[in-house]
Amino acid sequence: ADMTGQLMEVEKHEMSGDVACLDIAPVPEGRKRSRFLAVGSYDNTVRILSLDPDDCLQILSVQSVSSAPESLLFLEVQASIGGDDGADHPANLFLNSGLQNGVLFRTVVDMVTGQLSDSRSRFLGLKPPKLFSISVRGRSAMLCLSSRPWLGYIHRGHFHLTPLSYETLEFAAPFS
Repeated sequence: ADMTGQLMEVEKHEMSGDVACLDIAPVPEGRKRSRFLAVGSYDNTVRILSLDPDDCLQILSVQSVSSAPESLLFLEVQASIGGDDGADHPANLFLNSGLQNGVLFRTVVDMVTGQLSDSRSRFLGLKPPKLFSISVRGRSAMLCLSSRPWLGYIHRGHFHLTPLSYETLEFAAPFS
């Protein structure tokens, strides 16, 4: 949207497969716009596209996954200042993909190039995980809803994925 609140089309990009889901990365501190768009397609791929004005909607990286993505969620792990070791740690960006086969696929996104690396996967249940951004203790976290709910959060610099002892949920929305 521009200053008057009007939406305007800036760029258009034809995708090779039908789009199943997408998510926009958080806006980095000190910047005005997000750097990356993640697009999940029914051809079992996840693509990272640039949102920088210089190369808007150019594909930066492609990741094949074991099943079509149902849900995507970027999760930025904030830098821990004065953590257990007293050192400052840079922020990391992760892309989480809830796949139709019940797997949560998690990969590191290079915050400069948009390249994907260090992928991990975990079976969460028989239903495709739907991913929702939430806050836990003031930090970004993730609620994964499959046949049972799971909580993905950072504790002492490490990512934890914990099943919640709660009934099956279909949808979630954060609010204050």
